[in-house]
Amino acid sequence: MIPVVAAIIKRNDTYLIARRAKHKDHAGKWEFPGGKVDQGETPEKALERELFEEFGIMTKTGKYITTNIYDYDNFQIELMAYEVHHIKGAFQLTDHDQIAWIGKHNIHQYDLSGADVGIWNVIAASL
Repeated sequence: MIPVVAAIIKRNDTYLIARRAKHKDHAGKWEFPGGKVDQGETPEKALERELFEEFGIMTKTGKYITTNIYDYDNFQIELMAYEVHHIKGAFQLTDHDQIAWIGKHNIHQYDLSGADVGIWNVIAASL
């Protein structure tokens, strides 16, 4: 099982998702940004590192939201979602080719990655 973290960044009543670039696995799928937790790294620090690497932004990880265990074809991930606060920096796309701010009103327009659907369901239940 691969430990992975997801950032839940809220702006007004919407949440940030990013589309995986053509050169990545699951290209074209939308996800809450984040990535793998390195050996000896806390999930919180992994999120801050990943968001800086992927977008060039400074963030602060907040409270834990939920975990979704998800089986892809040849591996399983433990996706841990945390509230994340954007401190500073403009979003620069490196691992993704697009970002969007979603809410209940427009989620149906995006093809979320399998593991992220479970995370969205928990968020949507609280809206």
